[in-house]
Amino acid sequence: MTITYTEARQEIQTRLTGLGISLAQAQAESDWVLESLWHIGPEALYTTGDDRLSESEWAQLQDFLYQRTVKRIPIQYLLHEAWFYGLKFYVNPYVLIPRPETELLVEKALTLIQPGMRILDVGTGPGTIALALSHQLGQSVSITAVDVSPEALQVARINQKRLNTQVRLLPAGNLFDPVQSEQFDLILSNPPYIDRALQSTLAPEVKDHEPHLALFPPQTEDAYYFYRKLAVEGKAHLNPNGHILMECGAGMGPDISQIFLQHGYTQVHTTRDYAGLDRIITAAV
Repeated sequence: MTITYTEARQEIQTRLTGLGISLAQAQAESDWVLESLWHIGPEALYTTGDDRLSESEWAQLQDFLYQRTVKRIPIQYLLHEAWFYGLKFYVNPYVLIPRPETELLVEKALTLIQPGMRILDVGTGPGTIALALSHQLGQSVSITAVDVSPEALQVARINQKRLNTQVRLLPAGNLFDPVQSEQFDLILSNPPYIDRALQSTLAPEVKDHEPHLALFPPQTEDAYYFYRKLAVEGKAHLNPNGHILMECGAGMGPDISQIFLQHGYTQVHTTRDYAGLDRIITAAV
């Protein structure tokens, strides 16, 4: 005899909180599992919560709990879905899982974008930033997205098809190489910025499963490596009065701002997120 759906929900929560995961996150994940695997939303539990899992559903639950709590694989990879800016994206271990704080980059971009602008997303990953903007703006702007990873671009193509957006996804290449000599009015990037010295402090879900290519700068470089590259190379790809917007980590704002000021950018500004942490750097030419 198997357990009920209500008991399954509680079992997921208990196993997750036992790993030190917050109760709020455990509750959210348990609801997500029931909805995604068995199409049982929180409201449906009032009428079906006492029904028992079938044998195949019980096996599904056991496999999920092993993958999630023993191997510590993120739920987004197990369910192949992640939410960003109100949209559901397909994800797999070739791409970074979208973070809620990155939505601030989209919000900031929307305050600068005017009809007819040409926009470039550098390091698009699953396409979250570029596709979210395209979903909001339609064909009023031209959006191009690039990434060094062919596998990540394949995920972005899947999301483009699912969301029916209009983003030009170029073949894989490093930073600005795919766009050659093209220029844009706005460049966006969420580059790898976690210092490798901090790798051991990260949660297993991050350090053991998310792509290091999207998390960390190259082995011998510091956390500011890609910001220096963006500052140097970005100028050649910005139209007059163009802007570059980048996500950064907590406390990185002053040093990144200095990098861009040293390379002749103006209107350099740091926007903090809702937790009061440095999050978005804006610079203009």
